[in-house]
Amino acid sequence: MPSQVLPGRARPVKRKHANRRASIRFTPAQEIVCYWRAGAGDFVRARVCDISAGGACLLIDRRVAVGAVLDVELINGPHTCLCARILEVLRVFPGRGRDTVIAGQFDRTLTYDELLPFIL
Repeated sequence: MPSQVLPGRARPVKRKHANRRASIRFTPAQEIVCYWRAGAGDFVRARVCDISAGGACLLIDRRVAVGAVLDVELINGPHTCLCARILEVLRVFPGRGRDTVIAGQFDRTLTYDELLPFIL
C-alpha cells in the first residue's frame, strides 16, 4: 500500500530523548497581567505567552540573563486572582526590537486551584 503522506509536507522530528517538561503548557485564553522585577527595583509589566504549573514564558521589554531570579506577580483576566512567585530564568530569546522572550521555572509548582483561573 502506498504511503499516505502528502508530498512536500514536513514530518515531525523523532526525538531520541524524553520530554523533560513535567507540566503541560497552556496558552492563556485571556490576557494574564504580569508584573516582574529583578532585585529591589520597580515592577515592570510583561505579557504571558504560556503558563504551566511549573513555570511561564514571558515577553518583556528588557534584557535579563539566564539564571536571573525574578519576583513575578500574575493576575488573571477578570482580576479575581493574584499569584506571586519567584521565577528562575532558564532560557532567553531575542524578540523584535528591544523585546525579549524569557522562559523559566517557578520556585514551587502551582496547584490545580492556583493554575485554573489563568487557563479558563
